[in-house]
Amino acid sequence: MQTHSLPDPLLALEPEVRALVVGDDPLVRQGFVARLADTAAGQASTHEDIPDALDDTEANLVLWDLGPRPVAPGAGTLDFPVPVVALAPHGTSTRELLAAGALGILRRDISTERLVHALGTVLQGLAVIDPVLLDDRPRTASRPEGPNATGVEVEALTTRETEVLELVAAGMSNKLIAEELGISAHTVKFHVNAILGKLDVHSRTEAVVKAMQLGVVLV
Repeated sequence: MQTHSLPDPLLALEPEVRALVVGDDPLVRQGFVARLADTAAGQASTHEDIPDALDDTEANLVLWDLGPRPVAPGAGTLDFPVPVVALAPHGTSTRELLAAGALGILRRDISTERLVHALGTVLQGLAVIDPVLLDDRPRTASRPEGPNATGVEVEALTTRETEVLELVAAGMSNKLIAEELGISAHTVKFHVNAILGKLDVHSRTEAVVKAMQLGVVLV
């Protein structure tokens, strides 16, 4: 009898995205609606409009353009019944966005292809964070040494583990990470398991969130 290994969750068929596009600037908002085409389920301009818009459109995800200037949303601001992906400008604190409830944090100039892929990844319950936006920590260190900013002891990640974690944060599957780094998917899986152990978490999403909280993911 032929046996099959369980598929990588990130390689499974992505669910159908029905995105509610939110943003103050109507031109930018409509631009994303046009780019997403059938993936866009509707649009809203303010935070207060979102609950009714979700009911009217049956959207399963919120794509929120935060505008051109860094913002500091309060904790729980982006907490809705569906996952929220924030389109953020440089200088916005990714930690504050995670605390506010965002599951995805992407650049505003992201390509349409990458955007659609990221939205599908978020619908599978995985955090997607563009490494370019992980800029609210010192950029001189390649990996954590000793106690981190929170005072919690974390076993230092190797340089390769840090590279893998950054690509996991970008929503890449083991196969894509292997292609990006020129190593085997088996080796990537080994590194991911090592990362989970060092961060004392049980999933890739937890690893990304905890790494952000502890300042482990550096670029």
